[in-house]
Amino acid sequence: MYKKDLLSLILFLSPTSPTSSNTLKHTQNTTNQRNFLSIAITSKHHITASLLKMQLKLLFTTALLSLAAILVGAVPSPLTASTSLEVLGEGYVSPFDYDVVNALVAAGDYEALKEMYSQFWNNPTAAEYGVCETSQASPLTDDAYRAVDDLNRRDSCCQLNAVDTQCSNLTNRGEASVGFCGAYKACLPCSPFAKDRMSSIAFACARQGADGVFRSGGKWMLDVAGPGARLILYHN
Repeated sequence: MYKKDLLSLILFLSPTSPTSSNTLKHTQNTTNQRNFLSIAITSKHHITASLLKMQLKLLFTTALLSLAAILVGAVPSPLTASTSLEVLGEGYVSPFDYDVVNALVAAGDYEALKEMYSQFWNNPTAAEYGVCETSQASPLTDDAYRAVDDLNRRDSCCQLNAVDTQCSNLTNRGEASVGFCGAYKACLPCSPFAKDRMSSIAFACARQGADGVFRSGGKWMLDVAGPGARLILYHN
């Protein structure tokens, strides 16, 4: 009986024992599952970390692009920014001798004056050009020129009217007035820049009516300085 029990115990502990073999396999399977689970968890952590890094890089890149766009937008483009009226008239030198101009005005030689100022009309540009609007309701040409000549008394011609018309009166003589229309508080040099252009309107737009009287009216457009920017000569 003792020998039989001992034999059974040896068989049970033997590597070839079915019970021992099943126990070993179960242990190996459990170990493999744990290893696989450990690898899976580690891989998941790596993937999550990689995705987080990618998201952070994307957010950082987006922030940089947004900042760049803001900085670029803050710098006015030379192709889109309006030209300052002060800059437009900066360094302008009048080609006219006003002693000669005044002598021709006194003589009433408007044909000679029209020819003199034709250089402005023969070379229109997108930046500035004149438009005649003379009618029987326009001011007398003599009054028009006197109103223009009074621009000599001003350093700057500014638009200080904040209401919808956006036009400011600059000078008045007789029935003639000179005005400036444009953005609120916009300014430009009165003389000689504005004076030359308004003199051109006064003389190049002079028309003799049925009554034999010369009248003048019109506007000098300054589109380069913004929509609607213009000098005007009108009946007050």
